[in-house]
Amino acid sequence: MARLQLPATQPTTHPLLTHVAHQACRTTTSAAVAITRSAAAAEDHELLAAAGDVDMLGELSVPDRALLDRGGLVVARDSASALLLLGEGAIAWGTLTLLRPGMRRGRVLHETLDDLATLATEALRAAEAERRLAETLEASVGSLATLLGLRDGYTGRHSDTVVDLCEGVARRVGVTGAEMAHLHIAAHLHDLGKIGVPDQILHKPGPLNDAEWSIMREHPVWGAQALEAIPGFKEAALAVRHHHERWDGTGYPDGLAAEAIPIGARVIAVCDAYEAMTSHRPYREALPEPLARERIVAGTGSHFDPAVVWGLLDALASGSGSP
Repeated sequence: MARLQLPATQPTTHPLLTHVAHQACRTTTSAAVAITRSAAAAEDHELLAAAGDVDMLGELSVPDRALLDRGGLVVARDSASALLLLGEGAIAWGTLTLLRPGMRRGRVLHETLDDLATLATEALRAAEAERRLAETLEASVGSLATLLGLRDGYTGRHSDTVVDLCEGVARRVGVTGAEMAHLHIAAHLHDLGKIGVPDQILHKPGPLNDAEWSIMREHPVWGAQALEAIPGFKEAALAVRHHHERWDGTGYPDGLAAEAIPIGARVIAVCDAYEAMTSHRPYREALPEPLARERIVAGTGSHFDPAVVWGLLDALASGSGSP
């Protein structure tokens, strides 16, 4: 028998898989339903979705794949569960298991389970496609971040630190789910547009003059334009474009103010500024952290979103956002 990996909390997965699990539980009046996935060479199964009395899932064991006829129905000897093999292929496979189904066994149950197996298989394929897309997007972010680091070592290291800081702050201001995923991408790549800034400006060992600043201020736009071309990166591109806006509307490139600025951009703005203040640069020493915090607080309501400033201070005080 294969082992089932039970997470400490209710699984969060593709919503269609969760819907199928609940529908299977209602249709068959089962005590509990589980949808699992396993890599072809793996012994363990990962729980993707569950319904009913999830505490009962500790009783679940999944037969070895070799014992299952592909697409067939297996009923345990004690008649306490029914298991269906979902999907085919060398990469992964899944199961739909019903614990203690209440429906009378026979043709009606088998027909119902056939329908559920078809539905669950399509949901599993959709979830697998989304997972692979997410992995591809994550790899794209990593490649672009590596390219940025090769172009300018400081900018690459700075972006890595900003990511950690942003995630701690974002949680404190209520950013979750897809918004957090977009923020993760934007924080990694907020300075991507600096690839287009000439070396004599990007590496200048001193303050920039007005002409140089006019070029440097284009980097959020250039970065956003690059990200907009990647499917799924539209929201991240907006955060990149607007991370130099100011709460009072005097920032760039579009002069947005207050909550018109995307929340991801507001979080990056505070974390980016704090990390820059506390980092050594060729033309100045790093500020002591207490002084950097004072300067961030001084910008509250003018440069920075007050709620995000609170989030930064709380994250730093707890140690979860230390650069």
